[in-house]
Amino acid sequence: MASNRTGLSRRSALAGGLGLLAMPAIAQSRRKITLVYGVPVIDSAADGFFASIPLGMGFYAEEGLDVEIQAVAGASAAVNLLVSGQAQFSTHGTGGLLSAASRGVPIVGFCCQVPDAFTSVAVLKDGPIQRFEDLKGKVIGISAIGGAPTFTLNAVIRRLGWDSARDVEVIAVGSSLPALDALRRGRVQALIEWDSIFALFEFNGGAFRYFRPAPMPDIGFQHCSNVLTSTIDKDPALVASMARALARSVVAMAAAPPEELSKLHFKLFPASRPTTLSDADVLKLDGLRLAARKQFMRLQQRVFDRTEKLGDIADARVTAMRDLLFQGGELAQSLPVDRYFDKRFVEAMNQIDIPATISRAKAFRA
Repeated sequence: MASNRTGLSRRSALAGGLGLLAMPAIAQSRRKITLVYGVPVIDSAADGFFASIPLGMGFYAEEGLDVEIQAVAGASAAVNLLVSGQAQFSTHGTGGLLSAASRGVPIVGFCCQVPDAFTSVAVLKDGPIQRFEDLKGKVIGISAIGGAPTFTLNAVIRRLGWDSARDVEVIAVGSSLPALDALRRGRVQALIEWDSIFALFEFNGGAFRYFRPAPMPDIGFQHCSNVLTSTIDKDPALVASMARALARSVVAMAAAPPEELSKLHFKLFPASRPTTLSDADVLKLDGLRLAARKQFMRLQQRVFDRTEKLGDIADARVTAMRDLLFQGGELAQSLPVDRYFDKRFVEAMNQIDIPATISRAKAFRA
């Protein structure tokens, strides 16, 4: 059987355009590729599903890939590197994917690692607010005005029939400790932030009551890995290799001892270690961030129960995110689901040996 330069069997052509791509032969040499991340710093094991786990546990290498990860400031910058040919894959929040696709960029997601939206509204746990409806007439702090969190909050307000100009005030408070201080001092009565930010606040003594009112539970498709459609056409075996490595990484993230994943992250990305914290506190903070992220990855359903497929995303979740951004004016046009997510690699991701990967992850030590 002839093999290409990545060591991937050419049996891995997409059967009928939709079929399973075969597992790779043992690679004689690894193909150098670049994966670009749309955030400037990979600061936690919460991002391990594309970074420290496949690098440190060898999943990229076992797929015949030598992956360099570049972190850049924003999804738009990541998409630009992809389009210019300086990277083969990108990974980031799906707002950047949907925005690029709506402008005609030939980019598509192929592996959705975070299917649930990880934005929540929180109030002080010992405060008087018991439900989201109690926030009518109150002030809500948000990291910045604009973007998905703002549109999500607006969707909640519309669903409740409130007047966004009169029934709630929204102010920008950032996404660091001054936001927590604003909540504690009563400058705002609630915060809307994402998972790792609340983990930071909890590490610094914050105790919260969380709300996810409708339609927040229905909005998903939060983080996806992406590729140009031309790469799928020219080299589907490469995309399948990346998809399998990413799928195995999600399984390992679900099953490995969390502290070992944190140790692995800081071993591979030492510059991301907070220099003002002790070793114990570094692991404590990262453990909170990791736990916060995992609760939105549907790991029980995807990895252990096998009631949902690894890397897949329900069409309804994609359309909910699309409609949220389109109604907020972030998208130039509203496109069909298959312009945002290509399901042809889902079968390949779910043909990996999940029980063996779970066992390997449970035994992993950094």
